[in-house]
Amino acid sequence: MRATAVDAAAEALGLHPGLSLSDARARRPEVEVVEADPAGDAALLKRMAEAARRWSPVVALDAPDGLLLDVSGCAHLWGGEESMLADAARRMRVLGFSVRLGLADTPGLAWAVARYGERPVAPGGARREPLETMPTAALRIPSETVQALARVGVRTVGQVMDKPRGPLARRYGAALLLRLDQATGLRAEPLKAEQEVPPHRVEQRLFEPVVSEAGVLAFVERLAEALKARLDGEGVGGRRFGLELFRVDGAVKRLEVACSRPLAEPRRIAALFAERIASLNDGLEADYGFDVLRLWALKVQPLKAATGALDGMAVESADAELDALADRLAVRLGDKAVTRLKPGDRREPERACRAVPYAEAEPSVASWAAEVPAAYQGTPLRPLKLFRRPEPVEAVAEAPDGPPLRFTWRRVARRVAKAEGPERIAPDWSEGRAGRLTRDYWRLEDDQGRRYWVFRHGLYEETDAPRWWVHGLFP
Repeated sequence: MRATAVDAAAEALGLHPGLSLSDARARRPEVEVVEADPAGDAALLKRMAEAARRWSPVVALDAPDGLLLDVSGCAHLWGGEESMLADAARRMRVLGFSVRLGLADTPGLAWAVARYGERPVAPGGARREPLETMPTAALRIPSETVQALARVGVRTVGQVMDKPRGPLARRYGAALLLRLDQATGLRAEPLKAEQEVPPHRVEQRLFEPVVSEAGVLAFVERLAEALKARLDGEGVGGRRFGLELFRVDGAVKRLEVACSRPLAEPRRIAALFAERIASLNDGLEADYGFDVLRLWALKVQPLKAATGALDGMAVESADAELDALADRLAVRLGDKAVTRLKPGDRREPERACRAVPYAEAEPSVASWAAEVPAAYQGTPLRPLKLFRRPEPVEAVAEAPDGPPLRFTWRRVARRVAKAEGPERIAPDWSEGRAGRLTRDYWRLEDDQGRRYWVFRHGLYEETDAPRWWVHGLFP
């Protein structure tokens, strides 16, 4: 049994990693020994990697005791490289860790600077100079190679650089030159970055694979219950969920569903995946079965508290029932098959809103249905329905800005009995006036009592021949 790590107090007493337990106790009988836990150390290092994403999105593990971060383009967010390193050191100390930090142009040089450098930041562009005075162990080579080099009087990296490369490779192996080239930037050393694990994920591993759809859905509801505990802890609900089914032979089935409002109810989540599975042409293709199931909340939003009734049951509004129906239809028919209107940022009526998939729009958009259309003396100022495209008409109007006296639409001549307006809609200033004209909208009623919403496209000073269009009809 040998020591794998020692604390600062033990190191001050002359103990070091690699020392046998019997020798350590012979030197210091009072030494306290704790059994090593490599798996626990690896898990802790991964948690530290997640915390290190504060300084860079690209974090790689350097087991057993290091992290490598690609901070290209990140230092200015902290006021410079020195400030960023100071922040990292301070926060790690608060978490109970003692750390050594190094920043350089290459991962190998940063590793060496952190452990053997006099300053934590190597000058930009300088790759050989900081290494020259460091011991050969700074090249991340095995201890046997370090000892072999020391026996022939080579104790610094600078001395290695001065030696012919051919004899070094033959005597000490190609790994020595590889590490030297990586540290100096002559060879690339890509980082194997750790993928960021979403916090809203649950997983179930099965001793016996599940084959039937009913069995899969039962486990999905069980996973959704576990996921609900995490979502409730943060006060959020899922807007999009993902399900991964790992088959025994290595194949993976991936399914996604979306919701129109934040959702955390396990039964409804399972019901959406039931609709999704039912819409598959080939079914689940379970074959020998799935032995691992994984459920994700890919997108979350704050969850509003449900209104409670006197009997303690939650009261669902009509909007919630409509959302549940729309979610089921969207899962079965596709996201683009069920849409609703989303407000736009343009003045033109046909561009004032646009159709988007029902699950992508914000839940507040559904409140449009409860709004009363603007009206004047009981008559709507705008029609409830517009033509998909305005239809041209031939009109005879009072010049220059008056309403039409009569017009021909769809080959039928119509005489105007009443007219209200105009409602002027100018071109959007952000798009300029090139190719865009002012519109004057009028509410017209003909001598038969039929009412129209028409507009003149272009003022007389904007165009020589303004045109008239019908955009909608009033009931």
